[in-house]
Amino acid sequence: MFLMNYYKYYFQNNTENKFYYLSLIKEQNNRFSIHGLWPQYSLNSYPTFCKKVTFDINKLNPILPQLNELWYSNKNNNSDFWKHEYEKHGSCVFTPLTELEYFEKTINLYNEAIKLELPEKFYDENTKKCLIPLDLDFEFKKE
Repeated sequence: MFLMNYYKYYFQNNTENKFYYLSLIKEQNNRFSIHGLWPQYSLNSYPTFCKKVTFDINKLNPILPQLNELWYSNKNNNSDFWKHEYEKHGSCVFTPLTELEYFEKTINLYNEAIKLELPEKFYDENTKKCLIPLDLDFEFKKE
């Protein structure tokens, strides 16, 4: 138990390796949609469900058209997908963001990534994943 608590403390307080992934999905039409903005402790370690957050779809009213266009689910209804992403990943961002700020930040990063043609650079044909790294200031990391 001590070791587990130590690792939890270490990862939560060590900023040396922390970063974010902007996760995108390559759709059938070869365009990319948003999957999420994911805090990472390292390449293979990430926090989930860090604190109790209450998802309120009404807080997203100002950006609902953009969310429906860029960040949609092919399996469930969109609001369930957004709720899941916010509770699992948005509750763990290293810089505190409100629900609206988390989704706005992700949309803005997506638009910037598309403009810079980053999805093509970071898409892995073998894993079918597109994980674009960002530093703690939400700047795209230079590889």
